[in-house]
Amino acid sequence: MRILNPKNKYSDKYLVYARKSTDDAENQKNSIDYQRNQSLNFAIGYQLDIADYTLNGFCKNGIIEEKHSAFKQKENIAINKDGMVTYRIERPKFQILVQKLISGEFKGVICLCWDRISRNNRDGVVVKNLIEMGIDIKFVQANYDKSSSGALHMDIDSMFSQHYSEVISEKVKNTFEKLRSEGKCVYPAPIGYLDKGSDNKPIDPDRAPIVKRLFEQYATGEWSLAQLANWANQKGLTTKPSRKKRTQKEILNGVELSDIPKTSRPVNNKTVENILKNPFFIGKLKLDQKDPTKFRDGCYNQPLIDVILFNKVQEVLKSRNVSIHYIDKGFYIYRGLIRCGCKRGYSPYTQKGINYYRVRCIEGCNNPDKNLNETDIDQAIEGLLGQIHFSKDELKEINERAKIGLDNINDNRQKELDDLNKQRKRIYDDLNFLTKNKITLLRNNTMSPEEINQDEIRLKNELANVDEKTVAHQEGASEMLKYVVTFSELVKRANLYYKHALDTEKREITTQVFTELIFEDRKLANYVAKDGFKALLERHANRKHATNTYSVSSGSGTGIRTPIARTRTWSPTIRRSPNNDTSTINFTDTNY
Repeated sequence: MRILNPKNKYSDKYLVYARKSTDDAENQKNSIDYQRNQSLNFAIGYQLDIADYTLNGFCKNGIIEEKHSAFKQKENIAINKDGMVTYRIERPKFQILVQKLISGEFKGVICLCWDRISRNNRDGVVVKNLIEMGIDIKFVQANYDKSSSGALHMDIDSMFSQHYSEVISEKVKNTFEKLRSEGKCVYPAPIGYLDKGSDNKPIDPDRAPIVKRLFEQYATGEWSLAQLANWANQKGLTTKPSRKKRTQKEILNGVELSDIPKTSRPVNNKTVENILKNPFFIGKLKLDQKDPTKFRDGCYNQPLIDVILFNKVQEVLKSRNVSIHYIDKGFYIYRGLIRCGCKRGYSPYTQKGINYYRVRCIEGCNNPDKNLNETDIDQAIEGLLGQIHFSKDELKEINERAKIGLDNINDNRQKELDDLNKQRKRIYDDLNFLTKNKITLLRNNTMSPEEINQDEIRLKNELANVDEKTVAHQEGASEMLKYVVTFSELVKRANLYYKHALDTEKREITTQVFTELIFEDRKLANYVAKDGFKALLERHANRKHATNTYSVSSGSGTGIRTPIARTRTWSPTIRRSPNNDTSTINFTDTNY
């Protein structure tokens, strides 16, 4: 039994406890004002003294007002070495109340009913223990005598109180699940959309264009998340207006979320990463807040970007891309593009008005000169750009060889098209048969509805595959060869244009052709070219020179030198991708 301390000023007085559940906000019967008035009238009727006690963040004039959820149990119980079972009380004011009642500062507490002081079965155990300790807990709407009947009455009220809270929680959960199943969004939409209801998430006209540019720029692989966030901040992109989380002090002082103003903040690299990973922008809806991998199609929001762009961004996110665009740093043409053979990057700096690049190589690197002058890089790139186009002799030889080779390719292409047309006719016949004889097949139990449906899906997939292959064969080999030759002529003077280009234009040209340039001893040792330019540059790996002449092999990243043959022969061949969706012409340089 608890012994009251006579030295405490309020040891013979009571406190009033009122709690409003956030899960039952519309129930006026359980409002704070209603509970307070009923408790005060009860104290007057039974001549109970209310302590004139005020403690900032706890109570005012002996009245405790707490606003908290009704039934959440976030943590499991814990058992100490001495056998004591503990768990965390999620209501801060109720926790202080229990401590003060146990210490004997007050005689007891008055509350409306059992479900106001106990929000779940664990809180109920605490309340029962307080009563067993002799703490006088008064209930306005119930009276539990000290007998087995009174204990049963208390257990029944506790059971119904918990059941009521569970029902409310279940209704809220079921409502959210129903809305999700209907394709409605029950959570705030990401940056780029407005929130006007679960089925109304219109595109934000101010933020959406910048968000779309984030996807487009990151898909190039030339931006880091941090630099993309800097760029977005410069364009004026901010987070959606939202309220910050209440501090513990604000919760104790009864500050409502509605009292906190909504503010927008600058975006950071984490904000940009969350945007780029969110399938909401392609029209998918999150099914489970706890599992970010579960999404569904067919929601109400309008897609901001297409699926192809989104998938490209996910591929770039998986790789460790190097930042090429630097918003908050000085401009240098080759920042982020130049590396040593040991894979360390060159860092730019300016000395006496001249731009240099310096590398801190790993231990054991054979690079004797760690510095590069920007003009050395310019000259090396000019030389490479001069090798992109075909020479006159190469074009003459290609045209002569192509006369026979392309005829054979076109013949093979026509045969493949004939085969595809036969396949298409066979599929259409099968689909027509299913459509016309569906009822007969069902009556004779030859096929079930599920089997008919599966066959239709299979045939439609086959038809789509045949159509894709047909489109891939539409462009003839001669047209493709013409495109390659035309491209060669367009870039014929790329090195001359590069020589007289502005610094920003030089960087644009370099990043369009190359992804990496490797320098050793102030000379270009290797490079990695982008698709399209790689094939044209690689032909120089086996360029005709005198026997035992050596040339740098491109695109391998190893700097291996290979002997050059004396003569070569160009022969065109068609290469198709595994999915037959693209075709390219390769000119094989056969050495003798």
